[in-house]
Amino acid sequence: MLKRNFAHRGKDIFVTAGSARDLAPGSFGICAIGGGAEGWSVVHVGPDGDAADLGGEYYFATSEEALAFLKELIDLMVDGGEPEGLHED
Repeated sequence: MLKRNFAHRGKDIFVTAGSARDLAPGSFGICAIGGGAEGWSVVHVGPDGDAADLGGEYYFATSEEALAFLKELIDLMVDGGEPEGLHED
């Protein structure tokens, strides 16, 4: 069951109760671990419906921290990996 959704730079982000199986291809998810008591993970669902854990072994204490990380990651993806302010004109 999806709880909330966000959009950042045209990418959909959903906060879920712990499973990425209901997310559409191309979506990003913030998944509760142990109902959120054990932390939050971040995932991306690829074009074939396969979910990839973007945090690896790193988990977040709150969904807000996971959302901030995911927004930064999307910024890097959209900007081609360049930190803010280093774009050539």
